[in-house]
Amino acid sequence: MKFFNMIIFTVLLVGVSHAFQLKMSNTVPGNAPCAQICAGAKKGGWFSKGSGNTVYIQNDVNFSECGFKAGTRPVITATLNDEGYYAVGGNIDNYASAPNTGFQFEVLLGLTNDHYGRSDTVAIANDKGWTINWTAVGYIC
Repeated sequence: MKFFNMIIFTVLLVGVSHAFQLKMSNTVPGNAPCAQICAGAKKGGWFSKGSGNTVYIQNDVNFSECGFKAGTRPVITATLNDEGYYAVGGNIDNYASAPNTGFQFEVLLGLTNDHYGRSDTVAIANDKGWTINWTAVGYIC
């Protein structure tokens, strides 16, 4: 029976490994066999940003452990889970100085005279566990 289970497991493993194929758009040039998907979630680490009347909070996301090739910029998708507090969205602001290692995610809160103060929002974002869920697709060679 153990031998039979091992055969079934091997067949399933081989089937799954051959069922997945990553295709990259022609607009993202690179070596197709070197394409990789990397994903993660960043919770905590929020800080304030902005000047004048515009208020943002920001978070730096580092994905250097993904091993994307130096000098390349992976395609990044990111969403914010704000635990239903403000029901706000965010955007990818700046890539890191080395775009293959990370990005900055920012949330625009509005004007400083809004009832959502900058320091309060940073504390809420960190305390309530606002999380950036991200995926990056790029080349490792």
